Amino acid sequence: MAAAVTTTTVDQVSEHINAPLKVINRIYGMGTVGDGQNPSEFSSVVRDHFQAVLSKPGVREQIPIFDLSGDAPRLKRGSLVRFRCMVQDPSYGEELHLSVAQLVNTATGETKLISSQYTDADHVLEEGWEVDYASASNMFTEREVAYCVSVPGQNEWARLDSPVAALEGALGSLNISTQPALGGSSELVPVVAEKKYPLSGCKHSAALVKFYSLTSPPKVTSVVDAVGIYELGRSPRGEQDDTSEQHDSWPCIHAILVSEISVDSLVPDLPRPGASEHFERRSMCLAHLQSVLGGDDLAAHYLLLHLLSKTVAVQDVKVGKLSLNLIGFPLSSKSQEDGTAVSAFALRSPATQWVSEMLAQLVPRSVEMPFELATLNSSSFLPNAEGGDLQAGVLQLAPDSEIVCDETCLHEGTLDERGLRNLQALQTVILDQTLTYVYPYQPIDMATNLRVLVLSNGKSILQNDCDLYLSDEAVIFFAGIHEGSAGGFKPLDPMHTEQIRQYLELARHLDFGVPQDVSDAISDEYARMRREAHEKGEKMMTQAELALIVTVARLVSIGKSEVELSMDSWREAVDLEARRGERNAQAKAARSAK
Repeated sequence: MAAAVTTTTVDQVSEHINAPLKVINRIYGMGTVGDGQNPSEFSSVVRDHFQAVLSKPGVREQIPIFDLSGDAPRLKRGSLVRFRCMVQDPSYGEELHLSVAQLVNTATGETKLISSQYTDADHVLEEGWEVDYASASNMFTEREVAYCVSVPGQNEWARLDSPVAALEGALGSLNISTQPALGGSSELVPVVAEKKYPLSGCKHSAALVKFYSLTSPPKVTSVVDAVGIYELGRSPRGEQDDTSEQHDSWPCIHAILVSEISVDSLVPDLPRPGASEHFERRSMCLAHLQSVLGGDDLAAHYLLLHLLSKTVAVQDVKVGKLSLNLIGFPLSSKSQEDGTAVSAFALRSPATQWVSEMLAQLVPRSVEMPFELATLNSSSFLPNAEGGDLQAGVLQLAPDSEIVCDETCLHEGTLDERGLRNLQALQTVILDQTLTYVYPYQPIDMATNLRVLVLSNGKSILQNDCDLYLSDEAVIFFAGIHEGSAGGFKPLDPMHTEQIRQYLELARHLDFGVPQDVSDAISDEYARMRREAHEKGEKMMTQAELALIVTVARLVSIGKSEVELSMDSWREAVDLEARRGERNAQAKAARSAK
């Protein structure tokens, strides 16, 4: 098949965005699919063609964003849209569709073939032509269908930018509702299934995304940027079944281009830093975190290590995770948690909110989780498919999401069976990085990659990899914030903020290893420290304590953008752990004396 020639005039770009099916049929007319060529190869040609056109500077930004949150204009059916989404339910599976259709002229008997890919809509045919559904020339192929949602907890800076050009065909606001839109239009507005979004009550978008020619099926909780053709179609599972009209208003996106989220798409305007710049950005990040944490240098170091942590499998063992419990935040009063205008997944305490909002400026995805009895007892943290359709759980989140747990709002009361189950689910994520999906006959444990930060007044009720009492200076600082004083915090300028974002993303995704000589040296040092402790009658280091120091050392090396663990990082980790142990012992003694 001959590849289509790509052009970038204004009119041609407009045609690719506003009439992509017309472009696809023109590409089809240049090839030989009807002579037996595999339609999946045609999908590759279409993908390459659109990639060439949309990769031109400023073109992709003109594509409307698929957004049902109420702030976007009405989308034009049959046009291209962009959707940064998480696969919530991949179990819709394969769908057989007519990819090549033979047309017949009812008057002359003449026949011709057209492409039927990337659409479920009825063909608008010239007069006298109709689809010959009995023709042996028709081709049927399979495509993967998944229910996709807005990425839970996606922070404002990591979202797709709005189009720079006016959206052709915009007719009014688009609301998450089954009622007609305001402004006199009677067209039904697409709806979403609330129970299929992890954070109940939060605005979001949802669509059935149809994937063509994928090398592997979409995986649950994977995050992709999809560019495809927007249609309203029929939901195959009847998520809305009140009326047939609503049943036909389900949003579908026929994906032409699918890509994973990369650091370059999150901070597209920054060049990759050189090796020397990593140290500068590490220092900048530490200084910023120290300022946010009221001058607590040790807490800033551990918070940075936590932000750099990422669960990876090494010889069937999960390493690299570092859940963190920062202790010493002021308790939230009950009056603060009684507000009804705030989402259940929003922090109420000014002190914990201070930390969460800072993190939201640095990481692409963060979810606030207040430990309020009402939320714990009424939510479902585990995804559940016992009813035949996968309903989302609060913890069904995209990889690398930051979960900020506020334990300062947990007051006296009773956790019911569901609340205890939810806490146990979170505990399992912290310790094992697995989440149970509840299916009718057999629950399935899925691997996760979630960072959990617990902010508490005393030691958390959850077991974490690492806990640290805040310094006295930091405790006073957060008490002031709780009372309405912002302290001496100096916000970062936008350029430094973007540099830290890029630094964190690049460091988190380094290919990292432990050289054999370093592993042997650490083993020897561990044996020496145990021997010396035994001779002095002191407590000997345990295997769990050794594993934590290795994790800390690993993250110290990653923070320096080293691809291998170094002995210098090991010694720095030993020093950090000694300082943490001393800090915690002093804080516990001081609290016991009160």
